[in-house]
Amino acid sequence: MKSKTPIVDELCKGPWPSHAAELKKSKYSILMYEEALKKKASQWRGGGYISVPGVPSGVIARASKRPDILEESSVVRIFPPPGLFFNTDLFRKLCGIIDKYSGGLIHLSATTSDMELIEVPHDKIGDMVKEVEAMGMDVGSTDVTLRTVKACIGPARCDVAVFDTVGFRQAFTEHFLDDMQYPRFPHKIKTKAAGCPNDCVFGAHKAEIFVAGVFRDAPKVNQEKLADWVEKGGDIEYICSRCPGQAMTWENGKLDIDNDKCLHCMYCINRCPAIRPGDDRGAAILVGGKYRSKYGPTLAKVLIPFVEANPPEYKEILDIIQKIVDVYDEHSLSKERMGEFLYRIGFDKFMELMGLEATAHNFAQPRENLFYHWTKEELGGE
Repeated sequence: MKSKTPIVDELCKGPWPSHAAELKKSKYSILMYEEALKKKASQWRGGGYISVPGVPSGVIARASKRPDILEESSVVRIFPPPGLFFNTDLFRKLCGIIDKYSGGLIHLSATTSDMELIEVPHDKIGDMVKEVEAMGMDVGSTDVTLRTVKACIGPARCDVAVFDTVGFRQAFTEHFLDDMQYPRFPHKIKTKAAGCPNDCVFGAHKAEIFVAGVFRDAPKVNQEKLADWVEKGGDIEYICSRCPGQAMTWENGKLDIDNDKCLHCMYCINRCPAIRPGDDRGAAILVGGKYRSKYGPTLAKVLIPFVEANPPEYKEILDIIQKIVDVYDEHSLSKERMGEFLYRIGFDKFMELMGLEATAHNFAQPRENLFYHWTKEELGGE
């Protein structure tokens, strides 16, 4: 008998591990995958967000291009633990639920770090969500809600992190849980958190609200470790020459960093293990990043250059974020992302609505044209 899935069967051949062989072990509609391989295009198309009684958000409908194979399928989003730390007991329970209600597949880290249960029949979503919630986990992060915070692993593993992204993510989720589950905003709001200015989560490019760990004092230099690094071939003179603020001087076997010139860009810290971030640590808050918009890509702009990051509540940061989402909710248009909202009203107007005074950190770049038309009021009348 001729196989219905010849391409998938071919992928299963050979002594090496095969994703196709593992996929066939699940209850996933393998014919849909066969058609995708044959036509070199997914046989699913976006079906939008749907609500189920008792589940206000967290369900994504997938419309089928081949209803003769499978009419409909849904994806259920679950908030993962902070830092994506899982234990085997949690996985065993999740796998039991997945096998019971869905196709047996899970995305461990989707676009906003959510876990996604794949191919759930619409009529089984409610019962599945009840079992997930009984485990102590929450479902949400779709539609016009605050999305799950995508955060780097921070100080749990990275030695240059100056901000506890794992603890902040937990505090954020507890504070905004209702807004992450119940749609109420003009559009979705993505939040990302980076432990340092390196921004490994691309928050400045893709997040409406971006919280980045920063430090205000000069980078710390371990002179003994630096001397050993140089002796083994490290080129500190090259690093000094590449410093964008020209803040570094290497003389008589000693490195000095002028904090008045330092841009805190992380370049020297990334290149040399003897240089680490300073101790005056906190967070910067930026707003308006988006990779695609009707105005083109928008980079996040600095709103607050430095705010204290005090665990475990992180109250100072969360109060500012609460004000941001309230201003956005009140003044933006329907289906208008935050970056588009800022472009429309202007950043100075947004800061006025936030009740903030401008600082040098809020300027994207210096003026190119220094000619300025002064008004009579600014000149003191006539």
